[in-house]
Amino acid sequence: MLNKLFPLIALIGLLLVAGCEDDEKVYDPAPEPPQGVLSITGDGEVTIEWMGPYDRDIDEFIVYRNSEAIDAQYTEIGRVAAVADAGVHLDIYTYVDDEVTNGITYFYAVGSVDHAGQVSDLSAEDVFDTPRPEGIEFLEDIFTDTLDAGFNFESQSVISALSSLCDIYVDSYEGIMYFNAGQIGDPRETVIQDMGYTGHWDDIGWAPTIGWSELGYVEVIRNHTYVICTDDTTYAKVLVKAIDGGAGVTFQWAHQEVPGNPELTAPNGNTDISNNDKSDVSLQ
Repeated sequence: MLNKLFPLIALIGLLLVAGCEDDEKVYDPAPEPPQGVLSITGDGEVTIEWMGPYDRDIDEFIVYRNSEAIDAQYTEIGRVAAVADAGVHLDIYTYVDDEVTNGITYFYAVGSVDHAGQVSDLSAEDVFDTPRPEGIEFLEDIFTDTLDAGFNFESQSVISALSSLCDIYVDSYEGIMYFNAGQIGDPRETVIQDMGYTGHWDDIGWAPTIGWSELGYVEVIRNHTYVICTDDTTYAKVLVKAIDGGAGVTFQWAHQEVPGNPELTAPNGNTDISNNDKSDVSLQ
């Protein structure tokens, strides 16, 4: 009787083993990719942020980059450890890419890696960024010193408000200070717009397409951000840090060196700058 039962027992055992293998395939799929991937523009750096997926089985994340928009190959540039047992919490992760050059556009994606070493598909968002220079400067009121009242974004320097290279300059009237687009007496094609109060430098990230001052000047108000489009179609922004009544203005500035590129600081949006294909990924 035992000999007759043995083949049946063996068959049941094989079925159980097969069932376990099938269960592993069902319950251990590749992880989901990260969500909400975005970039923040900096001076000589790009910060990538994302949220982890709803998955406890995530060990780390891989950050990828390429420098071409179409059919480009993504290459790994770094890894970030995942929060242990994150569960349903959407933790925010950050990676700073400081191996970039101002004025060059880069494209990014992020992947998830589970504890078994399985790698997810790339993140769905089209994330690209063009780092640009920034700094802090003080401009005199032209009635105090005309030679130090103007600023040129391309050279990142204080210049005369009378210079043909002047992008903005500061003057005053009845105790109120103003930013002016262009040089004294010749506003050229440079335009300026007050974007209103901003609590953070990154609040204004993209230059507007409408709403430029028809007067060619705007009142200087502390903690307001102003966007400028120069006559060579490059964009800049300034955030007023302090007003020295009757003397001048201290402001933080950023200048996007690529003509026609409105990206200044904040997470990028849905513009048609990229048509990249994320199917070709290098894990070098």
